[in-house]
Amino acid sequence: GGVGKTTLLGTINNKFKDEFDVVIWVVVSKDLQYKSIQDQILRRLRVDKEWANQTEEEKASSIDEILGQKKFVVLLDDLWSDVDLDKIGVPRPTQENKGSKIVFTTRSKEVCRYMSADDELKMDCLSTNEAWELFQNVVGEAPFKKDSEILTLAKKICEKCYGLPLAL
Repeated sequence: GGVGKTTLLGTINNKFKDEFDVVIWVVVSKDLQYKSIQDQILRRLRVDKEWANQTEEEKASSIDEILGQKKFVVLLDDLWSDVDLDKIGVPRPTQENKGSKIVFTTRSKEVCRYMSADDELKMDCLSTNEAWELFQNVVGEAPFKKDSEILTLAKKICEKCYGLPLAL
């Protein structure tokens, strides 16, 4: 983790708000809970609270019915295993739902395969030079001008972060 998958998803979330009827961001994480995913989606859809007492199947039907009428983007962040979209109620993008999209982040190529991803974008760590540039941009030059030992120590810290932007 830490290469910027969630940050990229945030950019997608902000950039496409105006191009879709609804953009739904759901954090899934390691402990996959369909009820939690459904509840996050229904809250975002601003459905009245009647759904709170519905079964998972009823929630799935409600989600499918609402999203089936909209141009939507569902952003599923941090998948550790495949997610059954039918069980959640998220319809697959079709001509009927006007170019809707489902985007997810994962560390696993298997999850991409199980989820039948149309496109994959692999995010790699930064090179040593890119990592150092990022570090300098965040910290600024002032600390390095005060003491040459700080510069040496900062470069060692960058190396220990192995090009992971989040660690930097």
